[in-house]
Amino acid sequence: MDKLILGLLMMRRLTAYEIRGIVRQYFQSMCSDSLGSIRAAVNKLLSLEMITCSEYVERSINKKQYSITDKGRRSFLDWTQTPADIALSKNMELGKFLFMGFVPAENRLQLITDIISGLEKTKSSFENMYSSINISNGVAQGVYYLESDPEYRDGIIAATQCTDIRQITNDIGEYQMCSLQYEIDTLKFQIEWFSKLKIKMEESLA
Repeated sequence: MDKLILGLLMMRRLTAYEIRGIVRQYFQSMCSDSLGSIRAAVNKLLSLEMITCSEYVERSINKKQYSITDKGRRSFLDWTQTPADIALSKNMELGKFLFMGFVPAENRLQLITDIISGLEKTKSSFENMYSSINISNGVAQGVYYLESDPEYRDGIIAATQCTDIRQITNDIGEYQMCSLQYEIDTLKFQIEWFSKLKIKMEESLA
């Protein structure tokens, strides 16, 4: 959660509610969108001086907006430049499948059917998200925001060692789309794998 929040704050200043909205829309497969979890991570980052907080009033409501510090950028970049070990991804829900042998035989087929249904629903959601994203608009919005916030513009130029703001935002968007495609392809594999298992189970019951 800490690194995800730093990543979101690399591009723009955000409130805790805005962070929650982004996590809920795009990153639920990675972490919880609980406001409590987000606030705990934010407080930790504040104590480590990796982010700062400023307050403002909008429509008579006091709001707190968070931004990344140079220390936070360095920590985030150190993390991103360490090779990702995708094999270490943890999913405790897999434990239900691991111990399915304890489940009465007559219930197993329905459980597998439900797993496939859940995977297909998630895949459909990701595919809809992928098709709804307009990269050109995203790049334009990123460029506009950075050009309107010199402090953030200079910070991301220093971080990426690139002076072309449009290129920076385009590169960020490209890898975000690749990450989304990875999720979709992984779900396709899982659906195919569990579907084959379901056929085996049905054959054994025939």
